[in-house]
This record gives sequence, structure tokens and C-alpha cells, in this order.
Amino acid sequence: MSDWDYDVVVYLSSLPKIRNHNIKVQIMRAFADGARQCGARVLVDENLRDRQLHRAKLAVIIGWVGMNYSGPHIYHREAIINHQRAIGGRVMSIDGSCFKFHNEHENMWLRYSLDSVFYNEGEYANSNSNHNHWYMVRDSLGLELKPWRNYGDHILICLQRDNGWNAKGFDQMDWIQKTLKIIRSQVVTNIKIRPHPGTVDKPWATLIGSHKDVEIVDSTRRTLQQDVKGARAAVFYNSSSSVLSVLEGIPTFVTEESAVTWDVANHNTRNIDNPTMPDREQWLNNLCQAHWTIAQSRNGEIYRHFLPHLPA
Repeated sequence: MSDWDYDVVVYLSSLPKIRNHNIKVQIMRAFADGARQCGARVLVDENLRDRQLHRAKLAVIIGWVGMNYSGPHIYHREAIINHQRAIGGRVMSIDGSCFKFHNEHENMWLRYSLDSVFYNEGEYANSNSNHNHWYMVRDSLGLELKPWRNYGDHILICLQRDNGWNAKGFDQMDWIQKTLKIIRSQVVTNIKIRPHPGTVDKPWATLIGSHKDVEIVDSTRRTLQQDVKGARAAVFYNSSSSVLSVLEGIPTFVTEESAVTWDVANHNTRNIDNPTMPDREQWLNNLCQAHWTIAQSRNGEIYRHFLPHLPA
């Protein structure tokens, strides 16, 4: 007799509210529909009042748990993760697209991974992928992989949300100050600092200090594409926004190894004037294989793809 009560539990109870028109609810229900089509025993847990845990091979949630968090749905999300680890099950996280700079199609492609939302820790079942998913992503979003270049009129530094799980509790103020100092010790060129759109109200201008030719751009009025254009290099902590600069052929620097662009980026800003420009083909195939559409979820394609990675 199996120790598992279900093959899949989709925890709508890990959301703050359940409204069927909400895109997150639709995304999670689509996965449940697809798993059922594959013959899986599926429970969709909608109990917000009495949040429970179940014995399942696979627990499905949206997002992850950050360093600083609050709210019953986040505590429940953490309990789900810990419970799955304790019983030997797995957790599927559904996360935002690395191509969300394409705002009008933000939810067309989403990332699916097992046991971690971090690219260097989670199981994305995407090693040595072929180009099929890249071609689908490329054609649906109108993307292009441009040749590397090493020219432009500014260096772009992109900041990120302080409370996002990608930030991992790092001191962003300290990071930007050190980054500015290192870059200024290597090159004399214009620098643009782009705050995360959700943190534009912070006193970012105080970061500039005595540094000359440094500009804080208004990320609520300008797109990432606009600020990347004309950049000779782009610097990030570990934001998935770095995918755009890699696609644009702009030498990219990331300083935290969970960045999705780690394998094709530079890691030391002391090399800002002499960056490496590695081959990106296999990296891009793998990254796109980590992305799926709601239609692929609803027809069971994602569940079948990850089935070999689930407990027997």
C-alpha cells in the first residue's frame, strides 16, 4: 500500500485569497487539470480557514519564502516546504518569467522548478536541452539573441526589491556603494542606476555621493529596454532582468551565483572594461526549457516532463 495519499496537491491555500478570475489561481488549476489528464491522483486544496498539510509526492505552490515575510499564506507556504522535505516529497514552485521585461506577455511563460526557486539549487529538468523551447519563446515574444558588443555611452546598474526572495537579505546600499567605487576605479564613463520600480521612493540619490556622472533613472517612467539601450555593460546582483542584457549582447555582470545568467555573465566588476563574452546557445536552450505556458500545463506536458523526478 502506498504511503502517499495523493500524487499531487495543488495548494491554493498558499495564496492570500482564492478568486477564480485571478491569474495565479488559473495557473495553479491548469496544472491540476494537466496532472489529472495524466492519471494522477490530484487534490486542489482551497481551505483558507483551516490550512492543512497532506501526504503527496508533489506539492504545488506559487513563489517561495523570502528572508522577511508575514501573513498566514506565507507561513503556510513555509510549512508546506518543510513538510514535503520531512516526508520525502517534492515541492514545485511556479515563478515569474525571466522574460517579464516583455510586460504585455508577462504571464505567457512561467518558470517551474522542484525544491527551490533559485536557479542554482532547484531542479528544472532542463540540462542539455535542445532549442525547441527557445524557438517557441523567441517566436511568441519576438526576441532575438544579438551578438556580443563592447561599446556604448553608459554603464547600467540595476537594483532589485529589498524583500524579494532573490535578494536573500543582502545589504543593497552597501552593495551599490562598493560597486560604484570599483567601477569608478576602472573606468571613467557615465553610470545610470535603475532602482526596482517598486522601490523608487527610497532616497537613492544619496548613493551618488561624490561620484560624478552618475544618474538615477526613473524606472516608473522608463522601461528596462530603454535603459539597456546604448549601455556598454550592465551590472546586477542576481536579478532575472539580467536576461535582457545578455540577449542584447551587452556584457553582463552578476555578483550572486543564483542569478539565472551566472553561466554567461562576468562576476567581478574590476573587469568592467575587459569582460568575457562566452557562448550563450546552450545556456539559452536550458533557460527556455525551464519556462512553460499555461496551455502546456493544462494538457499535462509539464507534469509528464517532471514525472521522472518525483518519488515512486
